Amino acid sequence: MFVSVGRWCARRPKRTIAAWLLLLLALGAAVALCGRVTSEAVSIPGSDSQAAADAARAFPGSASGKQPLVLHTGAGGADLTSAGARDAVAAAARNIAGVDHVVAVTTPYEGAGRAAMSADGHTAFLSVELDVTDRDITPEVTRRIVDAARPAEAAGIEVTPGGSLAAAADKGSTRHSEIIGLLAALAILWFGFRSAVAATVPLIAAVVGLGVSLSVVGLLGHLMDMPSAGSTIAAMIGLGVGVDYSLFCLTRFRELLGDGASVEDAAALTTAASGKAVAFAGCAVVAALASLALGGLPLLHALALAPGIAVLVAVAATLTLLPALFALLGRSLAPTPTASGPVAPDAATAPGPAASDAAAGGGWRRVAERVARQPWRHLIGALLLVAVLAAPAAGLTFGQLDGGDKVSSTASRTAYDRLAGAFGPGVNGPLQVTDALPDPASGPTDPRVDKVTDALKDTPGVAAVGPPQLSPDGRTARWQVTPTTAPGDPETARLVHRLRESTLPAATADTGHGAHVSGAPAAQLDLNDRLSRRLPAIIAFVLVIAALLLLLAFRSVVVAATAAVLNLVSVAAAYGVLTALFQQGWGAGALGLDGPVPIPGYVPLLMFAVLFGLSMDYEVFLLSAVREAYLKSGDHRGSVITGLARTGGIITSAALIMVCVFLSYLLSDDPVVKMFGIGLATAVALDATLVRGLLVPAAMILLGKANWWLPGWLDRALPRIDIEGGDHVPPPGPATEPEPGPEAEPDPEAAPPVTVRKT
Repeated sequence: MFVSVGRWCARRPKRTIAAWLLLLLALGAAVALCGRVTSEAVSIPGSDSQAAADAARAFPGSASGKQPLVLHTGAGGADLTSAGARDAVAAAARNIAGVDHVVAVTTPYEGAGRAAMSADGHTAFLSVELDVTDRDITPEVTRRIVDAARPAEAAGIEVTPGGSLAAAADKGSTRHSEIIGLLAALAILWFGFRSAVAATVPLIAAVVGLGVSLSVVGLLGHLMDMPSAGSTIAAMIGLGVGVDYSLFCLTRFRELLGDGASVEDAAALTTAASGKAVAFAGCAVVAALASLALGGLPLLHALALAPGIAVLVAVAATLTLLPALFALLGRSLAPTPTASGPVAPDAATAPGPAASDAAAGGGWRRVAERVARQPWRHLIGALLLVAVLAAPAAGLTFGQLDGGDKVSSTASRTAYDRLAGAFGPGVNGPLQVTDALPDPASGPTDPRVDKVTDALKDTPGVAAVGPPQLSPDGRTARWQVTPTTAPGDPETARLVHRLRESTLPAATADTGHGAHVSGAPAAQLDLNDRLSRRLPAIIAFVLVIAALLLLLAFRSVVVAATAAVLNLVSVAAAYGVLTALFQQGWGAGALGLDGPVPIPGYVPLLMFAVLFGLSMDYEVFLLSAVREAYLKSGDHRGSVITGLARTGGIITSAALIMVCVFLSYLLSDDPVVKMFGIGLATAVALDATLVRGLLVPAAMILLGKANWWLPGWLDRALPRIDIEGGDHVPPPGPATEPEPGPEAEPDPEAAPPVTVRKT
């Protein structure tokens, strides 16, 4: 099938490329018309916070709640209670009320709004209600609301959006990171191939695939809650694997051209061999991401779906768009005697750039020989280094990010600091207590309501309790509770537990009803608790899936088990670096952070799935070369040396590209994006060097012939899968004539179809 797909696309390069461009334009037009939609809403089925949120639907109100627009004057500025300031704020409120989607504006001078004025009169906020949900509050909506507040700004009052308005305003593009990543990849590819044309081909395929996948992810936001981090992670993973997959196939294509194959045959055989390995590796990444479905959380589903789409699109582009580009560019991609790249030209099982000296060994052969001479020394030394890097992970805890963890230049951080300074840190993360009554309440002074109100006020850690609100039918009561601590402070989590476990059960005892606690701090607490409980099952699932895939690929119980366990090494080291840099704050200033920040539970979980999938790429390429050499010679020690010599250069080159792509995202203002960037870059760098270069070879040499042990009954039961297949290129049949162009011209120097050694 793979060879047929490759030949079909190579015979029709212009049609294939036009189809991809048409798809890209169609999806781009759909995004331009409908827009990209993101939502930071967190739904946790079966949790206490979800029960409270569901009960709160009995209350009428705006679709997104009340969003603050913070008003501030400096210490030397006018008092917001002065007549001039009141008139300016009132004029701003009238203008804001006329903005599209705004249904109500409450000023700090009227009714319940008076609580929005600070004691010193220098900070206050307008409460803006909209007829759209949080996911539909766009940067344009925020800009119009802020522009409408110009009368206040003209009076010397600083206006800053908060809440979802600030989140929309702070949605920055990651385009600069992607451009930097592409430029770094271009430099690495040019250095390896010494050809501008060859260096550009992987980037073209990766950019087209990235554009398609990001458009799909953006449109999915209309159908499900897609967090803003979803598209960023999709771009990060899609760009990295897109360049890597194209790199593997391009090197095989150049190798076949150098062996004398025709352009069409080389493109078809590349798809049949390296393309098959890419499809296997891509499916491994998707399978690892699918494990997140065990978390039972819509948030995890979205965060897994976004990069999963990016990987599948990258695989599709590699299998179809790339052969078309090969055919169109033809022999302009062929290697020159002085530009054969960093890996051996005869590395048939190592789809990557070839180096003229690797046939004789090169740097990676010398590394492999040193490991083979002293396997125990290298194994223990590498494990000790990993242990040092992973040690901080012992203190890893799941926490909650809030506006105080944002970069100081963002609207979210400015609004957070001003509100915290004027009203206390808890105002940025109020809790909602909801009580569903069996019988309608007589009013706000109903004894059942009063009892809960008094209990909330007497609870340690509560700064203020708002007046109780009753739903129109009187069956649901709601209170807003302001903690004394910030949303991400562990004391706030303790307050949530205190309310749920003692305060509310005591206040509602013997009444036939129960109260629930929601709000951002409560929802994040429930999310982290759920993730902590599901984490062992997800890890076990990924380990089993990885082992099964490797068992199918290499028909060895020992290789599959060893590889699955050693893959944990790079993940553990990445967790340690993540904990040290972010949770403990080592070098936080260099990352653009003001200090330590908590790590949300979904970050390590998603990193685990992604990294296990990505590590399968390098594992497949290394073990394919080792197994081929072993089947030819029967020498387990020599096969490990040969396999590492053939694949070491391509694996490190591919990893270097991916590391550059991931590190470019450190320029983002979002701490979560920084976490993924540094965590993924660390793990990939260690996986490609320490794990594949030292640990795996040392372990295989020590295990000897036991590496390839497989019980007879299992050998008969397992289907045979040739991952890096040695397919013969079938001769052209009576298919449609190829399109006119350089790719269809006969090459008098072309050799007959070649056969590549079977893995």
